[in-house]
Amino acid sequence: MQKLRKQTRNAQIVKTVLLIALATFLCTSCDNDDDSTIPSELSTAIENQNYVSIIEEDIASLPINTQVAIALVHNGTTEYLGVINENNVLKGINNADRVFEIGSITKAFTGVCLSKMIATNEASLNETLQDQFEFTIPQGGDITLEQLANHTSGLPRLPTNADEVVDFNINNPYVNYSAQNLQSYLENSVTLNSPSGTEYAYSNLGMGVLGYALARKRNVGYEELLQDIIFNPLGMTSTTTVRGNVDASKLVEPRDINGNIVSHWDFSETTAAGGSIKSSVIDMSKFMHKNLENDEVFNFAQAKTFNIGNGFFMGLGWNIYEAEGFSVLNHNGGTGGFSSMLMLDKEKEIGVLVLSNAADYNDAVEELCNSLFLQINE
Repeated sequence: MQKLRKQTRNAQIVKTVLLIALATFLCTSCDNDDDSTIPSELSTAIENQNYVSIIEEDIASLPINTQVAIALVHNGTTEYLGVINENNVLKGINNADRVFEIGSITKAFTGVCLSKMIATNEASLNETLQDQFEFTIPQGGDITLEQLANHTSGLPRLPTNADEVVDFNINNPYVNYSAQNLQSYLENSVTLNSPSGTEYAYSNLGMGVLGYALARKRNVGYEELLQDIIFNPLGMTSTTTVRGNVDASKLVEPRDINGNIVSHWDFSETTAAGGSIKSSVIDMSKFMHKNLENDEVFNFAQAKTFNIGNGFFMGLGWNIYEAEGFSVLNHNGGTGGFSSMLMLDKEKEIGVLVLSNAADYNDAVEELCNSLFLQINE
């Protein structure tokens, strides 16, 4: 179906390169080659037919029984859209208050926590990993908090001692990785993939350690840290890292690429900062608006800290892409039953968030987010 929008040359360039960037920063694998198209009733459910055309094209293969919740921030307002595949028909749904796992978008929140604690003199970018713990870290102890936040620590994507985890569950892989497991890893098993501070390499491990260290500074858990620094101040009352805190009637069921129900993902204190947040597009739009404001703490987290090259940079937890006329903050996410994507342009004061309860559906979610981002940028 032909999209009902006209893209400028710059927008077309940015779309192409942004999709490459999203693949570069992808935090879960995606292998969705289903090109099938399902019938749609969205033209009567969504007023803006440009949005309808984009949605029908970009998520034409949305798995059965899965849904997508969307927040569009532009012109000082917020629009919410919802789509569900019900009986193999795309239909509108009011799901703005439904709670999804946002996966690695959590890392942007961790970056804000670091920024806030720097502003209050509770932390500094140059503090080392060794500074955070009483035990000796033979290799990697000189990794800084900044390097943990911008994925230049040299730490691998995941710790290598999963075999030590008691009751390890492949369907809920982060829930039982304990402080004892982390200590054992840092004391005995660290092998850096590159010298710290020299190369970008995405690390769930590094971000988990960062959030754990920040929470320890306040003698709280990661949940309380987020509540104090972000959730409560922004009125994000439906947002949490703990599944048990979510109203069961609002919690969306996780599903795989075929639409089958799968397990939620839960996180331990040592892994929570990498992907544990559960939220709605209503709550997340408050985070989006705050990031678009001129706020010292949020600005600091968005500042470039490492140049990856070719217009790609890292902030504190944020991925940044710059091209002519664009500077885009972004992060994607994925858990065992959810996919997500967030894009913001601070200068233009626009943003798009897409949350879905379809696992391994990142390519389509990111394409949809990018297409809607370009649409509201016109």
